[in-house]
Amino acid sequence: MMFFVKTLLVGLSAALCAWLLNRLLLHLGVHGVPALLGPVIEETLKTGLALAAGASLAGVHSTFGLIEGLWELPAGTPPGAPAAPVRGYPGAWIGPALAAWGGHSFFGLLVLLTYTRTGHPGTAWAMGLLAHLAWNRAVLALHR
Repeated sequence: MMFFVKTLLVGLSAALCAWLLNRLLLHLGVHGVPALLGPVIEETLKTGLALAAGASLAGVHSTFGLIEGLWELPAGTPPGAPAAPVRGYPGAWIGPALAAWGGHSFFGLLVLLTYTRTGHPGTAWAMGLLAHLAWNRAVLALHR
């Protein structure tokens, strides 16, 4: 039970720190936050804090994704877009939220498998980062 709570707290901490750092960088006008710096910050926090705390790598990534997905809910519908209710939320909100949760959970699985296979935290971090960079590039390309 304590391992589960630790994993949730570490995932929450990583999400909060990433949100604060990403917002600060965007506020300062730093270029490349969504495409490059955001994934570096997020993967470093998720993997680094999970390993430092002895929490579940996959669990921390999934918790982070769930929190990011919850943040996506109010931001998911473009202004003026029709919103079809889906369990109390407009349908357009669900996709980005599920993509955030699923994407970060997938990154966590890759990190866990790489770390288990190699035993090298840097290699595991790099695998998560490469997947995250590819994901963000695809998402940004779809929204252009």
